[in-house]
Amino acid sequence: MEVRLGELAQTNAQSSRVKSFGNMMMTDHTKANNELKTLAGLKNVGLPTNLSPEHQKHLTELTNKRGAEFDRDYMELMVKDHKEDIDKFEDATRGLKDSEVKAFAAKTVPVLKMHLDSAQSIREAVDN
Repeated sequence: MEVRLGELAQTNAQSSRVKSFGNMMMTDHTKANNELKTLAGLKNVGLPTNLSPEHQKHLTELTNKRGAEFDRDYMELMVKDHKEDIDKFEDATRGLKDSEVKAFAAKTVPVLKMHLDSAQSIREAVDN
């Protein structure tokens, strides 16, 4: 979802900060997705190829928004989404037995926290 919404931010956002954030989402989450695909392949685990219904709903809703409205709603979603992601990844670092998956989660948490900090700062700027 973060990659697809980052792409959408390139065309629908008004703020250059929101566009830059969207570009960072595309870059960082594509990298993490590729690492996860490699890890899943080594473990013979299949990954979903489609967005979840909830994520598809967010994409559909934001596709129809432009300018300041897109900026505000996208950044609000990115704050909420990254808080949820951090919780899930931190749980994985504590609860998983597989050391490689645990290491992937631990390596990803600081990046997600940086994304959250950035998203919160941008959200405040576009709300004013």
